[in-house]
Amino acid sequence: MEESANDESSISGPRFQLLTKEMVEGFDFEQILNRTASADCREYQDLFSNAQSIAAGNGNDNAVTLYSALGALCGFHFRPDDVNDPYGPMIQMDGKRSPIPADFRPVADAVASMAETAADATLKARLCDVAWLLNRRRVDLGLAAISAYCQIVRDVTAGTKKFRFEGSNSPYSAQSRGLLKRALSLAMMKSLGLGKPEMADVRQLVEQLFYAVLTGTSPRDVHRMAKLALQYDIVPPIEVGGSIETWTQKNAAVDGHDRLDLLRLASSAYHEGGSMPDHFRCRLELVDTQLRMARQVEENSATLAAGLLSDAISELHGIPDVKELRRDLRHRLVDVQINIPEEMGSLSQEIDLKEIIDERETCFEGLHLRDMLFAFAAMSHSPTPEDLRKRALKSIEDHPLSSIFGQSFHDRDGKVSYRAAGADLMSAPTDESLRPTIAQSERLRREIFAAGDIQTARRLINESYYVTDDTFSALLKYSPFVPEEIIKTYSRGFRRFFQGDPVSGLYILTPLLEASIRHILKEKGHDVSTFDNATKTQQDLTISAMFDQMKTELLDVFGDAIVTDIENVFLSQPGPTIRHEVAHGLMSDGQPYGPDAAYACWLIFRLCLKPLFPHRKEFDPTLWQT
Repeated sequence: MEESANDESSISGPRFQLLTKEMVEGFDFEQILNRTASADCREYQDLFSNAQSIAAGNGNDNAVTLYSALGALCGFHFRPDDVNDPYGPMIQMDGKRSPIPADFRPVADAVASMAETAADATLKARLCDVAWLLNRRRVDLGLAAISAYCQIVRDVTAGTKKFRFEGSNSPYSAQSRGLLKRALSLAMMKSLGLGKPEMADVRQLVEQLFYAVLTGTSPRDVHRMAKLALQYDIVPPIEVGGSIETWTQKNAAVDGHDRLDLLRLASSAYHEGGSMPDHFRCRLELVDTQLRMARQVEENSATLAAGLLSDAISELHGIPDVKELRRDLRHRLVDVQINIPEEMGSLSQEIDLKEIIDERETCFEGLHLRDMLFAFAAMSHSPTPEDLRKRALKSIEDHPLSSIFGQSFHDRDGKVSYRAAGADLMSAPTDESLRPTIAQSERLRREIFAAGDIQTARRLINESYYVTDDTFSALLKYSPFVPEEIIKTYSRGFRRFFQGDPVSGLYILTPLLEASIRHILKEKGHDVSTFDNATKTQQDLTISAMFDQMKTELLDVFGDAIVTDIENVFLSQPGPTIRHEVAHGLMSDGQPYGPDAAYACWLIFRLCLKPLFPHRKEFDPTLWQT
C-alpha cells in the first residue's frame, strides 16, 4: 500500500523503495530525535512522518524518501513471541496492509547503512534487527541489535528513556519483557555464533532483573521475569520454582488469578527441574486457591464457580493419592452447575418475517403437491465453507471486541460442552478460532429460515393437501439417497414432520441420515466398515467415524457445502449436535419443536430429493391425490 500522501504519482510502489546508500551517507536522520527520550518505536514513527511532510513541503525528495523509510521501519507491529517473524503489518484489511520487513529487501543495503550509523538505542535496535533479518550474513548487526535492546531496558531502568504508557516504565513491564525476549531469541540464533559477549550480556541482565523483581510486590512483574528466566534457562528451574514459592508466601495478600499464574509457573519449573514432590505440592496449593476462589464467587455466580471447580478437577490429573478429593469435587461441581441455567439470560431481537412469508405463499400458490414438495426441498441451499468464513471474518471486522474474548458453551445442565479461545486480531484467524462466529451466524440463519420458510411451506402443504406415507414413498423409491429397505421408514418420518409431529419426525429421520450416507459411500465403492484383527469381526462405521476417517470421500461424493452443513447441524461443536442429542437421549421435550430440529429434517428431505431435481417433471402429478 502507498506509504505517504506525498508520494509522487509517477512512483510505482512505496516511496521508501527508492532509498539508496548514497541518500543515507552524510545525512543526520537522527537530528529530529535529539529531544526525544522514548523507548517506543511508534513515537519515532510519528516524528519521522512529520519530518517527511516538512521535507515534502521544502521539495527535498531525498529526505522525503529517507524519512518515509524510517517511518515505515518504526511502524511495524512488534511480535517478540514470534522468533522467526518478529515484525508484522500494523494494519491489514481488504487485501491491503502496511509495510513489513520483506518490503525492504530491495533496499536492504541502505537499511544496513542506517543501522550502522544510528546511535539512539531505540532506533538502532529496530534498524539492526531488521537489517539482520534481511541479510543473515550481517552477524555484526544481529549482535548490535542484542546490545541495543539491552541498552533500552537499562535506559528505562535509569529513567532516561520512557515507554508511551506511563505504567510501562519499568524494566519488568510487558514492553521491557518484549525487548528482552527478542534479544534472547537473537542470542539463541546459531547463525550469530554462540558464546559472544553480547549474548552473555543479555543473559546477565535478565538474571539481575529476576532477582531484583523478587524484592517488589507486583505479581505480574515477578511472573514475567520468572517465565523469561525459566524459558531461556537463565536461572536453574528449581531455583525459579523455589523463588516464586517464597515470594508468594511473603506476599500472602496476592490472591486470585495472579496467584494461580505464579503457582502454575512454579509447578512447571519444578517439573522441568525434575523435583516431582515440589511439583505436586504446588499444584495442590493451586487447587486450594481455586477452591477458595470458587467459594467466594459461588453465591453471586454459579457459572464462575463451576469454571473454577472444573479447572481444579483438571489440575488434579496425574497427582497421586487424590482420588477421594477428585470424587468430592466432581459431586460439588454437579451441585453448582444446577444453578447455572438460572443465570443464563436471553437476548432477543424482533425480526419481521412478513416479506419472507408473503414470498413463500406467492411461490406455492396454485402448485400441485408434487411441485410443492420439490419447491419445499429447493427453498434454500447449504452455504459453502468459503461463504461461512467470509461472513465470519466480516462479523469479526464489524465487531472486533466481541471476538477477542474466549467463550464457553454450556449444555442445559450447565456443563461446559465446548470452549473457544478468543481470536487474535493481529494475525490471520484460524478455522478453529472462527468456529464460534460461524456457529452463531448459522444458528441465526437456520432460525430465520425455519420460522419464515419451513413453517410457512409446511402450513401451505397441509392446508392444500392431505399427506400420507404413500405421498413420500412415490418419490423416495426413485431416490438413490434412500436405501430400498428403509423407504417406508423414511416416508413415515417425513409424514410426521410435515403433519406437525416434529418429535416423531426428528427421532425417525436422524438415524436414517447415517444409513443413507453409508449407503451412498458403499454404492461408490468405498469400504464403510472396520475389521477387528483380534476377533475377526467387522462393524459398520458410525456417522461420526465416517466424517472423521472418510472426509475426502464424503467431499468427493457430496461436495464441501453439504458436508459442512451436515457437520454444523448434526455433529460438530459448537452447534446443536442433533445426532448426538438424539442418539443419547439428551434432548428435552421442547427441542424438537425448535428451529435447529426443523432445519435438520428439512435438510434430510432436501438430500433425499436433490438427485431427483432434474427429473421432477417426469413424475406423474396424478399419483398424488388431494
